[in-house]
Amino acid sequence: MADPISSRQLTLLQVVARHPDVARDHLAKAGATDADLAYLERHDLIRERAIGRYRVTHLGQEVLKRSL
Repeated sequence: MADPISSRQLTLLQVVARHPDVARDHLAKAGATDADLAYLERHDLIRERAIGRYRVTHLGQEVLKRSL
């Protein structure tokens, strides 16, 4: 059974979608924990492009569409 996405993780996913190449420091200021980012990466919803910079994956975009 898949782990459900929390509201904080969904909010972080939305932030990354609105701001491609957002820095990890910016996400930490928005309330992201290492566990939240690890969850999003493990489920292939975001990917780290440059060191400390994140982008939403295609699967992440699909999750955002379904969450509306």
